[in-house]
Amino acid sequence: MGNKKTERFFFVDMENVHKSGLKGIGELTSKDVVRVYYGNPLETLTLDMHRQIVESKAKFEYILVEIRIKNAADMMILMDLKELSKKYDKAEYIIISNDTDFDETIAELQSRKVKVKKMTMINGHEDTKKEEKVRSQVRKIFESIDISEDRDENIEKTVQAVLKARTKSQVNYSLLKIYDSQSVKLIYNELKPLLKELPGK
Repeated sequence: MGNKKTERFFFVDMENVHKSGLKGIGELTSKDVVRVYYGNPLETLTLDMHRQIVESKAKFEYILVEIRIKNAADMMILMDLKELSKKYDKAEYIIISNDTDFDETIAELQSRKVKVKKMTMINGHEDTKKEEKVRSQVRKIFESIDISEDRDENIEKTVQAVLKARTKSQVNYSLLKIYDSQSVKLIYNELKPLLKELPGK
């Protein structure tokens, strides 16, 4: 578990990201804690990856997910995240996963000023760069559109809708879960520059 010096907690959804999620171990410091959640033996770890873990300055913890139900690892990660964020309120929390099931809780915690985000690997520089660009643009959109209800939480939901979508239609569908159709039309139109690389209309 962490200590008073811990600055970052990483929650690795191993069955979702596999060994690629651990990329960047060499950049970790003694102020980092990496919690690896797994359901099957870690047979995908290479000898080189094992060596990097052993040599890492970070503290590694391994959590076996024995409950064989759908999304059991996700639930354990979220429970641990909520518990730790109360105890270490100054720390940063990073979920290493591609799973969109985390997004709603992340947005909720961020609205409470918890420093939490999701990346696909520990060395998530590209993820972070893209996320910062999307978040900056979304905030600008909200400055020009009068949607004051749950503003911060909805900004985060909008950011995640853009980051996790694989098509333009997925962005539109996600927005419809948050806003009325008229607001979606306005927001989607402003988001178009960020959606150029996505397939669809």
